[in-house]
Amino acid sequence: MNASQVLTTEQAQWVEQVQYNCDISDANHAGNYTLCIYLLKMREYFRWIHALDFEQSLNSDEMSQWLRDKEEIWDQVIDENFRPIRIQHNEYDIYDTEGINASIQSSNLFYHAGIGQKSAQHFFIANLADHYEHEGIKINVTGTEFARDLTAPPALSNQSEIIVRQESLKRMCWERYQEWHWSQLKNPMGTALSYYPFADSISEALQLMVQTEQDTLIYHEIGEMQISQQWGEQWSVMMLNLLGTKAELLARAVRDHLADCLSTLPRLLEINNPASIHFYFANLTHIRKDLFPSAMEAYQNWQKRKQIQELESLTDKAAIHWEKTLQSLLAIHHRKPENSAAEIVALIEGSRY
Repeated sequence: MNASQVLTTEQAQWVEQVQYNCDISDANHAGNYTLCIYLLKMREYFRWIHALDFEQSLNSDEMSQWLRDKEEIWDQVIDENFRPIRIQHNEYDIYDTEGINASIQSSNLFYHAGIGQKSAQHFFIANLADHYEHEGIKINVTGTEFARDLTAPPALSNQSEIIVRQESLKRMCWERYQEWHWSQLKNPMGTALSYYPFADSISEALQLMVQTEQDTLIYHEIGEMQISQQWGEQWSVMMLNLLGTKAELLARAVRDHLADCLSTLPRLLEINNPASIHFYFANLTHIRKDLFPSAMEAYQNWQKRKQIQELESLTDKAAIHWEKTLQSLLAIHHRKPENSAAEIVALIEGSRY
């Protein structure tokens, strides 16, 4: 449990139950990461669980002992079943998020349970910082997290709800700042960070980034939801058959590009906040840049001339392109679901835009 907040005895019991299920999930899925990624995630997990500031250095001996202790806990629970969540006199299935949240709402807490990549179960419980509706979609923004597992994405969604985890978003922003600070290259990330007062106060700069960038996350999730409404079932079946392949990585990149062209980029261009536009392009992965070279070209032209029209025109055309690409790869999988990976890779690599 994150020790920076004081909870009532009853609330602490809820948190303990959630953390127990988090440990079972981590025990079964932490091995999915490469050793390097695993150690980086455990460093971040150590910092979170001890409520350490981002600027605070870590004690190697303390972290090593904590790592051994945590892995021992995982060894003890790896074969255990997830436990239902007991609140007052009621017992809830771990995936009954609606029932659990109705029971803890008066405590201003928020619970989430779901299944992520490689069928890994994810759980967390946190302060509910904000909640509202946007065009019929529930938006929940969480603050301090009290229990969580090793994987903590900054945003997620289902058919009717978007969740933004401010702690995870802040951590992501810190990691981007730290990576750039080591090299201080003149690149899109450096340009994006220059809009925030890191030289004066890292904590203030990170908070400002979170307030700005959570909007981008929300609109990406809106794009994902639009795709799921039309192709969600076909997509899920295809992903199960492509797990662990190059085709899976490329297909996810195509989906991300479509979601961004449908929702994220139109929103960014409407607001026309230079910091967010730079940050968006700075965070594109190598795979996504390789598949969408015209986007980087349009971004570079915008950076030179500060005219938004080229990016707007590209976004409209690219949305059509990525939608057709997504439909085509789903069609390939439908024709031969057990042996489609190679053809999907060839299709996507031949569909650069």
